[in-house]
Amino acid sequence: MTHGITLAAMLALATSCSAIAQIKPYEFGGYVETTFTHYQLHRDSAFYRTEFAGQPQRATLDRIAATLRLAGSARGDEWRLRFQSRTAMENDQLGRDTVNRFDELAASWKPHPDFTLDAGKMVLKWGKGHTWNPVAFVERPKDPSDPRLPREGYTLLSAAVSREFTGALESITFNPVLLPVSENVNTAFGKSGHLNAAGKLLLDFGATDFGFYRLNSGSRAGRCGADFSHHVTSDLEVYGEWARIQSQDFRLATPTGASMTRTEAATSYLMGLQYRTQRRSSFIVELHHNGAGYSSGEFGDFVALVNNASQPGADGALMARAIKLADGGFGRAKAMQNYLYFRATHTIGAATPSIRFTVNLQDGSYSITPELLYNIRSHWGVRARFTVLGGGPATEYGGKYYSRRAEVRMHFHF
Repeated sequence: MTHGITLAAMLALATSCSAIAQIKPYEFGGYVETTFTHYQLHRDSAFYRTEFAGQPQRATLDRIAATLRLAGSARGDEWRLRFQSRTAMENDQLGRDTVNRFDELAASWKPHPDFTLDAGKMVLKWGKGHTWNPVAFVERPKDPSDPRLPREGYTLLSAAVSREFTGALESITFNPVLLPVSENVNTAFGKSGHLNAAGKLLLDFGATDFGFYRLNSGSRAGRCGADFSHHVTSDLEVYGEWARIQSQDFRLATPTGASMTRTEAATSYLMGLQYRTQRRSSFIVELHHNGAGYSSGEFGDFVALVNNASQPGADGALMARAIKLADGGFGRAKAMQNYLYFRATHTIGAATPSIRFTVNLQDGSYSITPELLYNIRSHWGVRARFTVLGGGPATEYGGKYYSRRAEVRMHFHF
């Protein structure tokens, strides 16, 4: 779909929302954002060699991006229609990329205060963690470098059935989910030909709540999980998540390129703490254990494979195998097992400085990102941040394709 057709469709949808608004309440808005990013490339790293294999070697990379996000909803007595769309273009010295899609396009029916039925493409938000959620069984993962970014949803059918009480247990909410996967629907979720069933049960005790999660075997291996949140005071919250995957495949390769697969159950968890002050400061600390991640030895074997594939005269099939592994499990966020995350934020008038720190506890590599958000006016703002990665050549963050990243974003909300 071309940009013109997509924008025309968005404008038509906006016009429809305006027409509905003559007889029903409606909302419509969004934002435009432009981003300039400068990368200081790490030419000796493993992921640089896989990312730029067969391309002219370079020391820097500059990327310009523009994003348009639209969001709207229309309400009836029992119905609500909503959408969120994303149109984006990126351009750098390597090429150009475009995205045109609806992140959400769904309808809700609420015939009773205790019952809601949702159908369409939507983003569910399961779990308590800020950058990572082991119990997010029917969601696309967050971007750890910017976990607040909107995400694309899956097409599914979901319900919410709730009941309120007057005792220590204030409410119970049950959310069943049906998520189909076929050759044309939810293809990124897993194996085709399955109608996947999942569910969440939430128990609210006021200052404390507990959640229980389940995804049956189908497009993905079956898994279960739980989370909790407890407000010690109005300023201090402690929370945690736990998840167990019945059967996780670990695709590996030796330094000489021999492929292998290890399959076993995997347990993941996180513990977190968030403290907010009345002076508009907040602090978040999280400890992550990713049972589906790789050990230090397995990650070291991948780096050794890339090094061997980069040698003069090496077989091209060796680099092809390394690229496939880099694009798969080894290149994903939280590729290894143990992490510590910290974020501090403080608002001073129109400015909000913050700093984010992530360390891989297995290999000692790290990522540090100071950031400044400044709201120029009520609808205008600019965000600047600088990321520094550190670690040895066989570590996760030390092996990324860049060592420094500077980014400036300007946005206009309407």
